[in-house]
Amino acid sequence: PLEGIGQHDKSKITCQFTPSSFDLVVSDFEGKSYRLVNDNLEKDIEPSKSKYVVKPNKIIIKLGKVKGEYSYDHWTQLTAKKAKRKDAVGKREKDDPAAGIMDLMRDMYEEGDDNMKKMIGETMYKQRTGQLDKMDPMAGMGGMGDFGGI
Repeated sequence: PLEGIGQHDKSKITCQFTPSSFDLVVSDFEGKSYRLVNDNLEKDIEPSKSKYVVKPNKIIIKLGKVKGEYSYDHWTQLTAKKAKRKDAVGKREKDDPAAGIMDLMRDMYEEGDDNMKKMIGETMYKQRTGQLDKMDPMAGMGGMGDFGGI
């Protein structure tokens, strides 16, 4: 809480909104300036519907959700786990053709159970030390080479 923020000069409190971020600045409050920035929101917002409200001991930031195809998006958290990377058209950047596979492996590792993490970790270690068969890219995945007969 910012005790007494409601008595502060309102012209010294600003908040800028963009579709993917907000930047709250409180200038010269009791000799200090404060800033709260989030430039990696989980979902996009509508800047025109977003606002901030100054209460006696706090500032409330209200983010206007973007309406999806059927309804408003459901947010599970404020900040996205990964930074959003978009090009001018709004599609994900294609820095490297292998980057998509690496992102997939990273997601599998981060969201997988302990056994999955162990398997991927061992495979990465074997690949770095040259212990894997260079001709079989799935050799280190412990029986997943044929995807279980699928």
